[in-house]
Amino acid sequence: MGFYILTSILISLILIPTATSQESDQLYKICSNKSQTYTPTFADNLNTLLDDLYFNTSRHDGFWKARHGPVYGLALCRGDVSPDYCDFCLYDARCKIKQRCDKQSAIVWYDYCFMKYSDYDFFGEIDDKNKVRLYNTENSTDPKEFYKTTKGLLSNVSRMAVKTSRMFASGEIKETKKNETIYAMAQCSRDLSKENCTRCLGGAVDELYEFTAKSCPIGGRTLMGSCNVRYEIYAFLNDQPKRV
Repeated sequence: MGFYILTSILISLILIPTATSQESDQLYKICSNKSQTYTPTFADNLNTLLDDLYFNTSRHDGFWKARHGPVYGLALCRGDVSPDYCDFCLYDARCKIKQRCDKQSAIVWYDYCFMKYSDYDFFGEIDDKNKVRLYNTENSTDPKEFYKTTKGLLSNVSRMAVKTSRMFASGEIKETKKNETIYAMAQCSRDLSKENCTRCLGGAVDELYEFTAKSCPIGGRTLMGSCNVRYEIYAFLNDQPKRV
């Protein structure tokens, strides 16, 4: 069991790494604070868009982007997730984003997927404004060494992700002093260019350690609107990652 906190506003979340909970446990959401009127026409286009994302993402290798009228959106499933779990996750995301974010733009993150929409064309852009950091409440007993190991691992999997067609990579490394394995992943939304994916992941890694380099929690992740990174001391992926 991983116990995380959103450090910026001190919200606690319980995350249980099991297949039955991960696809439906919402990690976080951000709703626009724009004051534009949410019209019936916009709502109709949004409903069509969200249905499009739900029905097409798993059928296109876990990523889909679309536009309906003035509404742009995309959905991305984690690179190790099966089509069935991708669908389960997106079904919940489609429902929750409409129920809880009746705004001009919104994004919702889950363990297995995220979904995003807006009233402007954001395709291909790095979204570093919609972001959240989640950490384990337990810190490493050797933070200096743990920081060096985890940041190096995240940097390596980030470079690997940029080189793959799915812009997803995972890896693991053995921390010799404590004889424990650290697992990590990095993923970009596939509307990004390789250059923007590199920049997004680099920013996500830096963001993760901005306030924790000295304490170094034993688990953490940065969720952004166009990429995400994560490390843990337990195997949280469905496929065994590569040693790097």
